[in-house]
Amino acid sequence: MSRVEKFNPLKGSSLTRERTEQKAKDQTQDSALSELTFDSVKEDAIRFGLATDLLYQMNAGKEASIYLALWKEHPIVLKAYRLYRSSHHLSAKSGFQGVASSKRSHLVLQMVENFAVVEYDLLMNCFRAGIHVPTPIGRVGNYLTMRFLGDNKQAAAKLKDVDLEHPELVFDQILDDYLIMYRDVHYVHGDLSKYNILWWQEQPWIIDVPQAYKVDTHCDMRHAESMLREDLRNVVLYFESYGIYRDAEQILQVFLDAYIPHNLRNYRESTGGEIIED
Repeated sequence: MSRVEKFNPLKGSSLTRERTEQKAKDQTQDSALSELTFDSVKEDAIRFGLATDLLYQMNAGKEASIYLALWKEHPIVLKAYRLYRSSHHLSAKSGFQGVASSKRSHLVLQMVENFAVVEYDLLMNCFRAGIHVPTPIGRVGNYLTMRFLGDNKQAAAKLKDVDLEHPELVFDQILDDYLIMYRDVHYVHGDLSKYNILWWQEQPWIIDVPQAYKVDTHCDMRHAESMLREDLRNVVLYFESYGIYRDAEQILQVFLDAYIPHNLRNYRESTGGEIIED
């Protein structure tokens, strides 16, 4: 049982929400939940004690919607996971096993809730490791709340939209934070770029971690290396616009020297020493 589920005082309530719980009929079909409405999200957020008010929707992706909410007078972010025309699907035969339970389930709702559990745990581990990420606040069912990065109700700017006064220091801060995420928290971000780093209080903040890949004894280390390489290239390319040039492959090697699961130390031998890129 995950930390989030174990200490979730509203666990029972979250599982009795009036939502359709569907079974996947086969592996090739997309699973869908009824699309969330602003009013239903607001009602749930207040009822579950995640927020005292919901102001407006900030962003919407395929699998989650982001809202600006309030906890009393303090702005926070509420993220609502959903499965609407998503590429995620359940196997009719084997179902789905989440991090919160050792039991397998065929309920789409439980799979959606698992996304929130995973993100909460990752953000909390990153926060405790000292990485600049939005601090997770609470989680009930498929809802997740976290610290709002911004002034009053004005969200912090993305890195792509700011003019840095000391870009080399910022570059080093991003690499330091990412190294901690990889070496100590054991995750590759998977989509790190100028679009998923915010600039607030003279610091870069890493956001959008749901696609992060866990690097452990059961992972595909070649896939992890490929994702890590792409992330580092994205960051290096951005800072080249400031006239700062770094070798992404050398940085990658620093990361890999810092951590590879013991049983995967020789993973490149399976490819004859070739570097694999997805």
